[in-house]
Amino acid sequence: MFGLNKKNGRKFGVLASLALAGLASQAFASADTLVLTPPLGWNSWNVFHENINEKQIQEIADAMVESGLRDAGYVFLNLDDNWMDTKRDAQGNLQNNPKTFPSGMKAIADYVHKKGLKFGLYGDRGKRTCHHYNSNWQSESGSNGHEVQDAKKLAEWGVDYWKYDNCDSDPRTQEKDYTAMSNALRNSGRDIVFSICMWEYKDWMPKIANLWRTTFDIGPEWISTSWYRGVYEIIDANNKYWQIAKPGHWNDPDMLEVGNRGLSYEEQRSQMTMWSIMAAPIMISSDVRNMSNETKELYLNKDMIAINQDSLGVQGHRISDKNGKQVWTKPLKNGDIAVALLNNNNSTQTVECNFKDIGVEGEVEVRDAWKKKDLGPVSSVSIELPAHGSALLRLVLKPVPREPFKGKPLDIPGKIEVEDFDVNGVGQGNTTYNESDTENHGDSDYRPGTGVDLYKKATGVIVGYNQAGEWLEYTVKVASTGTYAMNASVASANSTSSFKLSMDGKDITEEIAVPAASEGEDNYDEYNIVKADVKLTEGEHILRFTVTGDWMDIDWIKFCEETCDEKVGLAKTRLTSFESENSYNVFSATGKHLGRVDLNGASMPQALKNAGYARGTYMVRSVKGNQIQRVNVR
Repeated sequence: MFGLNKKNGRKFGVLASLALAGLASQAFASADTLVLTPPLGWNSWNVFHENINEKQIQEIADAMVESGLRDAGYVFLNLDDNWMDTKRDAQGNLQNNPKTFPSGMKAIADYVHKKGLKFGLYGDRGKRTCHHYNSNWQSESGSNGHEVQDAKKLAEWGVDYWKYDNCDSDPRTQEKDYTAMSNALRNSGRDIVFSICMWEYKDWMPKIANLWRTTFDIGPEWISTSWYRGVYEIIDANNKYWQIAKPGHWNDPDMLEVGNRGLSYEEQRSQMTMWSIMAAPIMISSDVRNMSNETKELYLNKDMIAINQDSLGVQGHRISDKNGKQVWTKPLKNGDIAVALLNNNNSTQTVECNFKDIGVEGEVEVRDAWKKKDLGPVSSVSIELPAHGSALLRLVLKPVPREPFKGKPLDIPGKIEVEDFDVNGVGQGNTTYNESDTENHGDSDYRPGTGVDLYKKATGVIVGYNQAGEWLEYTVKVASTGTYAMNASVASANSTSSFKLSMDGKDITEEIAVPAASEGEDNYDEYNIVKADVKLTEGEHILRFTVTGDWMDIDWIKFCEETCDEKVGLAKTRLTSFESENSYNVFSATGKHLGRVDLNGASMPQALKNAGYARGTYMVRSVKGNQIQRVNVR
């Protein structure tokens, strides 16, 4: 919330109770592994707001079991604001509202756990929770200054999920306060999912939380006419963060409005479609004690849930928007591709997708999730969708083996030119690179069609413009088992760049920092050698280079039996300076054209500042030629 304004039931329950009873003796999970797929469950706010009570919640737990929601994966039952009393006890502990939850939170958690569900609660980083703040109550319900004490109390009660709001608080201490609660939860003695509800994304959130709200509160409209955000506005805002999400860490576009009044049926189905394709946490917030058959079918659709819960953990994103007729894609673990078609118009429209445009050649089998039928082998789809309607498809791709770029594995010991990554295949294990967009922003045509950013430098072709999460893979052949010296030629203009190497899915290096250039904040032409010792096993393997910190360029990776002969601080290779051209097109980090800037005698960073560009990293391309550079505006 936002605060400014019976199938095998008995058997499952017994097993779940035994598992939960064993929590005290089991090893605790890493915080990063608590929700490796987006959490599914139920939250009280959109349907009941502050009006929650013990009997009602027990009935919700019963309904989640009896309806099949639990068995479909909806395992979190989360209470939102106003479960707590306005006063703490004599020891300063949070306590339940004695009128609405007379048995206490431990008792309600036990009831939920016996149903084979997990139990969640809501809190606030400020002095008061949002409802108490808005109601102008004298309250001690916030956790500011009580983080360690409250986390231990949550663990004592058996809480599995903690949603942490942002009311009645100091805007200057957001990171500090949320980090304090994150640390307290991780040291509480219990595995507790941490959900930040700060109504906007900040880049420190993935380091401390399992999920975080990317947007303002959702409301029951497609486009809002009130203080909240409509469903489509939420979808549009959440899309910009698609590269951030990964297993254990999720963008949260807020709860479902499905099953409540305000949205048409088509709009409700579209919310399910888009939460599925965006790998979003799906928190039902309707009265599941009284579900219609239509609503229940939306919640329980197996194809939709499978796409949302795919273990690859990639958030789908919009790849085209032609007059409100949108195509979204999401790669899946087994090599299939999920596709969502969305009609953001107020009238019926035909939305088309030629599979060649999303990198799929020829005919493939297509599964329609909502129609629950196969569309047959096709190379494109054209579907008539009502106003604000959607389709959710799964393209079933036949595996195509990957191939070494030069026809045979690269030798170790030996030098690997990073632009020589394997030729992409199709299917699980056959994908050979992960790139944030499909356009080559470099000036080389060495590997056309891959979208990997390849640049010409004095030493040859290099891979540049590398962002965290991008990776390249190579088929290699190790001559013999042993320890090798690894050298890599890298460049960066900042001190946040880093990478790591893995082989057959297991890390062979820790995260390796890339030195910042010593001459000029925008200099990516000063190459340095970074080193590590690696243990390798004889035979053929898949080597992966993964970027772990923005931004960096890399030329080559070399493996030597003893030591390599390169020296740290390789001689510089210079490009023509920015100032050799006067007019440049400006692009965002994801390749979106933002406008044009003229230097007029200023440096490029200063020219961008003068033109009103905010702090961040931009890509600029000269209007008269092919000169391309990255620019950090500070």
